Amino acid sequence: MSKSNIEILLGEWGAWKRGENRSALGYPDRANFNQMRVDGQRYAEPDVLMVDDDLRRLDRFIDHLFPEVRAALIAHYVWLGVVKAKLDRVKMSRTGYYAHLEYAHKQLSHWMGDTYTVPDDYFVRTPCSSVRTHSS
Repeated sequence: MSKSNIEILLGEWGAWKRGENRSALGYPDRANFNQMRVDGQRYAEPDVLMVDDDLRRLDRFIDHLFPEVRAALIAHYVWLGVVKAKLDRVKMSRTGYYAHLEYAHKQLSHWMGDTYTVPDDYFVRTPCSSVRTHSS
């Protein structure tokens, strides 16, 4: 299953918030003449993120989420590290963490409009090791 558009946009938002994308200030992070290879040819950096109107709008919408949901979203997309460490830091259960992420994805996709809608059967993917069955 591929990522939804809202997950892709949230990934870009997380990189922007971590400071990986400094072009948001209106200045280029490098000058073209600094991007020279030894042989004199220039190279393009395809993974440079651009901050556009959708990203700024998403940032404003994230501020309107419930505090617990916003904390899970920031932990998932901004903080580096494994989920276990993030769970300990935000003091949430794994189930609650992924429930908050699912709620955030659905709510933000609704606020962002048609381009970012998620399917009705959408769920946040979790590692199989976290899924347990209980016999009744």
